[in-house]
Amino acid sequence: MRPAEFFANYAAKPERLLVGLMSGTSVDGVDAALVRISGSGRETKVELLEAIEQPISNTLRQRVLALSHGEGSAEEVSKVSVAIAEVFVEAVEALGASKVDVIASHGQTISHTPNTGSPNLGGGGGATLQIGNAAVMAQRLGVPIVSDFRSADVAVGGQGAPLVPYADWCLLTHPTKARAIQNIGGIGNVTFLPPNATQDQVIGFDTGPGNMLMDRAAQWATDGQLRYDREGQLALAVKEPDYELLEWLLEHPFLAQKPPKSAGREEFGETLWDQVLQRTRPHGSDETLWGQVLRRSLPRGARIEHHGGILVNTLTWFTALSIQDAYERHLPRMPDEVIIGGGGARNPALMAFLRSKFDPIPVLTHEDVGMNGDAKEALAFCVLANEMLLGNPANLPSVTGAARQVTLGSVTFP
Repeated sequence: MRPAEFFANYAAKPERLLVGLMSGTSVDGVDAALVRISGSGRETKVELLEAIEQPISNTLRQRVLALSHGEGSAEEVSKVSVAIAEVFVEAVEALGASKVDVIASHGQTISHTPNTGSPNLGGGGGATLQIGNAAVMAQRLGVPIVSDFRSADVAVGGQGAPLVPYADWCLLTHPTKARAIQNIGGIGNVTFLPPNATQDQVIGFDTGPGNMLMDRAAQWATDGQLRYDREGQLALAVKEPDYELLEWLLEHPFLAQKPPKSAGREEFGETLWDQVLQRTRPHGSDETLWGQVLRRSLPRGARIEHHGGILVNTLTWFTALSIQDAYERHLPRMPDEVIIGGGGARNPALMAFLRSKFDPIPVLTHEDVGMNGDAKEALAFCVLANEMLLGNPANLPSVTGAARQVTLGSVTFP
């Protein structure tokens, strides 16, 4: 099928089937969502048919993280891009989605350095790179691939992130309530939707750390036995954070920076983690309550850093307080309700900390409003791909700071 024929046929369909693929900053797996979609803009209707998470091997994860930290050659980038594409193919095959109109692939971000100055449309400074070779996917699956969603916004002076606020505006705007839609993946980001919001009323930006630092602390505290703080057990097993360290973290310059803004490993990755380790100090002994709790869930003989529980607790509080701080500093008003999605919504410690700080404002999950929180971002990129294939711009300059609206994404045909 020729491209012109494909676009015409796609637009003529009353309903379309898409697969959305999302691999986030934590590089812990690929979320895949099969959706049925109709309409566009605020008339968009989306039905989630199935969702899975495809694991990423630890070996490939470490290769991706090394690239994200600036380690590796151009050859390694290209090879890892193909390897990630193969995982995306496996995710689509595991989903059992053999007959779909298109696949929307966010890709795996390995570098995100958007222009922080005035838009320079002559090619001034901004860059973002998501890997996951679209040609490999298109040829393996025989389906057109929409990918590279962020570059067009960056090219017109935008942050290229967050992009999910467009889907939030389409699907979650409430007629009478102001909503804060808070995603907590590796990085935290918020969409603020006034009641019955128009596009130019939407506010969105990265709030700061999400799970990234908490996960790193849990791995360090357990010598790699845990990849994240399972059930929030480390954070909940101690009574108080390291207040001195927490106060220092809350002075991070990103928190005071005015939107539009976006963050990544550059702000909340290994560099900051190394600084945290330099500033932290031992607390208590190996026989503290948290250590006893953790030992019951780890293999015998696993080494545990004796102050790791306090460190995880402190970084969990950092994520919670950075979200509260972002709302108080940068939103025009506090929301009527906060809706949490992403992996952070499954962390009982983080959810308890958030609820304690936002009380009496309800802190809900996506499931509370009828949406699968685990599949939310993969579904959101289906919405963005749908708009691109219909020729509609889907960036929000009020969110990203772009000079104008543009269509997002590029199509690769089999």
